[in-house]
Amino acid sequence: MGYLLALQPLAPGRSVEEMDFKWSPFWIQVHGVPVAKLTRQNGEIIGQRIGNLIGVEALYDGLLLERSFLRLRMEVDVSKPLPRGFILQHHGSKDKESWISYKYEKLSDFCYDCDRLGHDNSSCKFVSREEGKNSSYGQELRTSRAPRLDIPAKQIRHWVDVAEE
Repeated sequence: MGYLLALQPLAPGRSVEEMDFKWSPFWIQVHGVPVAKLTRQNGEIIGQRIGNLIGVEALYDGLLLERSFLRLRMEVDVSKPLPRGFILQHHGSKDKESWISYKYEKLSDFCYDCDRLGHDNSSCKFVSREEGKNSSYGQELRTSRAPRLDIPAKQIRHWVDVAEE
């Protein structure tokens, strides 16, 4: 039905009140990255700015020219506004900069007025419609799912094991 469901593995000896349900995994596309910077290493650097990096979708470590964007598997803190991107300053030119945008695949209900997941603009109880008109969020935050690259299952299992630790 389009709702976000945050799950956690049960930990022995912990109560539900002690568990943290604010983290949820997302595929995030990073658009606007200069072609020479489309690498796994830069994907890892960008991912660390967003949240908990699970992995960078890449077949190898060199230039990732299969797509015009980086694709990251992230755990994002859904209790905070979703990051929209950042400004990249170009080396050697103080006036030249680019906007690097994040697009979330399969984004559930999202309110573009208060920047929260779980409801849409029409049912927002956190800000008035007038206040919501000043929000910098819009439909560009959403994107359709990108086709997966042919990454071996062993690599994906490794990413999941590391994330669960």
